[in-house]
Amino acid sequence: MASGTTNLTVNEAAYGRTAYYKFDYLDLQTTGFLSSGASGFMGAANQLVLDVIQPGEIVSNFTIQAITAAVGDTDWKIDIGTLATDDPDNLLNQVVLGGRSANQSFSSTTSDTASASANTGNGNIGLLMEFTDLTAASLTAGEWVAAWNVSTAPIDYV
Repeated sequence: MASGTTNLTVNEAAYGRTAYYKFDYLDLQTTGFLSSGASGFMGAANQLVLDVIQPGEIVSNFTIQAITAAVGDTDWKIDIGTLATDDPDNLLNQVVLGGRSANQSFSSTTSDTASASANTGNGNIGLLMEFTDLTAASLTAGEWVAAWNVSTAPIDYV
């Protein structure tokens, strides 16, 4: 069952926040869990909004880990990002998550500047996860957790 939070501890208030999102193969099979097309923050089908990033906030240290390996469909991939809603891949791009064994993780490395994952606009944006090549009905096992940091800076500095 999907679960998540956008603030793990009160003590982080001065340093931003740490968030997580946990999901499993049953969530991926649930109608409406993934987007069916462009709507709100989402720009395409098979997307999920992990977090809402406000103006001046910067996403960093994104990591996703397989808790239980996928069984059934194992060649699917994910993109993670905040920029292009039709292909959000500025944090992770085409990571083969379906074929990974338990306890393997991936961390964001594609953003080498803070502004690459910052919301420099005046409105909120989504931190999106997009699934490609996924045949959810074929999955019979799998559980994953994603975690990330969000820091805030004055908009003039991001």
